[in-house]
Amino acid sequence: MDIKDIKDMYTSTGGEIKEFEKFEGKLEKGYNFSYEKRVTEIDVQLFGLISGDFSPIHFDESIALKTKFKGRVVHGMLTTSLISAALARLPGLVVIIETHFVYTAPVRIGDKVEVKGVVEEAEPERKRYKINLVCLANNRKVVEGWAKILIW
Repeated sequence: MDIKDIKDMYTSTGGEIKEFEKFEGKLEKGYNFSYEKRVTEIDVQLFGLISGDFSPIHFDESIALKTKFKGRVVHGMLTTSLISAALARLPGLVVIIETHFVYTAPVRIGDKVEVKGVVEEAEPERKRYKINLVCLANNRKVVEGWAKILIW
């Protein structure tokens, strides 16, 4: 099985593939960007397989209904993995070196998650940047935090 076969399987089961395109412009304080992706059932299934997180809150509706979330929710780390996808699109070769996130509300399967970022600190001579980040699902804040990155 090659990557084309995997992509075909993923899209045929409802997955959404976003073309990898770099953002344009010069990274400096105030630079802002956004990225969005709908999180589907296949995303949750594959993330469970990849991570080993098969918590019933993600996979068992009857159990998840008894929680404060009143139903299944997307893995928090799956949601913040979209931040990684957004940061990778910044100009240059990006390496994430530190993160801090607070999960403020659940993401549901089928939600469109938008990542918004703003460069808060820029040290171009050291190739280091701090990015303030927020994730929104259906215009509701679900994650807030920051990432420090190194860019070549």
